[in-house]
Amino acid sequence: MNEIIATILRRVGLEGEPVIPLKGATSSYVFRAGDSVFRIHTNATWLKQEPDLVAHEVFALQANGSLGPDVEHYQMTREGEIPPWIQMTRVPGEVRLEPLNRTYLKQLAKTLAAIHRLPVPEDRYRYAPYATKRTVPSWGVRKDVWRRATAEPPSASQQIRFIHRDFHPVNVLYESAEKYNVVDWINACIGPIEVDVAHCRLNLALLESIEAADQFLAEYIACSGFSYDRKWDLTAVFDFEPDTVDVYTGWKAYGKTNISQGNVRERMENIVLKVYENDESGY
Repeated sequence: MNEIIATILRRVGLEGEPVIPLKGATSSYVFRAGDSVFRIHTNATWLKQEPDLVAHEVFALQANGSLGPDVEHYQMTREGEIPPWIQMTRVPGEVRLEPLNRTYLKQLAKTLAAIHRLPVPEDRYRYAPYATKRTVPSWGVRKDVWRRATAEPPSASQQIRFIHRDFHPVNVLYESAEKYNVVDWINACIGPIEVDVAHCRLNLALLESIEAADQFLAEYIACSGFSYDRKWDLTAVFDFEPDTVDVYTGWKAYGKTNISQGNVRERMENIVLKVYENDESGY
């Protein structure tokens, strides 16, 4: 990998710059050099499934307004020993997983609402759920509720916008109390805004509590004017493959070490229960 990195840095005029690996990446190698961030695609399986990953990220970065990095240079396909890679501008800020208080959650919601107000770009990449099949997890306690959730038809949305697709606290950099920057746009696409809301809600519930997830939702609705059907929470849950769900490595990487697999499973079941407890009142 060192030779590959050196070759890329030579190509973009950053030869000799210190290389700083970035925490939290699970499907590619991400590092900082100078004022740039680089992603090298090292996951052969992912590349086989989506050979245009770099093109997809270029599309997303060009559509994100001022909410994330800009594109600098990239290589879309493997060239000899060099896998596909992309160079982006480095945006300021740091990941903060504590405290997830109301002030933080309000700005988190405002940041997501700003993404959803961006102009919708060309219809090139469209949303599809990750999970094609819903099954009751072996560890589930309330299997009756899980069975109801597996039979729930996918929710419909008339709120189709440009969405980040992986919006959660590890992908949001705290620059100031009024300014958060967003990274990791590689899955961004055209799709229902509820996908982003549900994904972030589930992350907050697993990371902290359902109360934090509900506060985020209330703040998002207040600043966006959009509505939300809680059954979208189920789409996020099943996208997480609940039977094998565990503590996300990104949380550990950024210092959140007081969560166990048992915590995650209990909180995931609670958010499923919450869908049906609020079935009549809702938002």
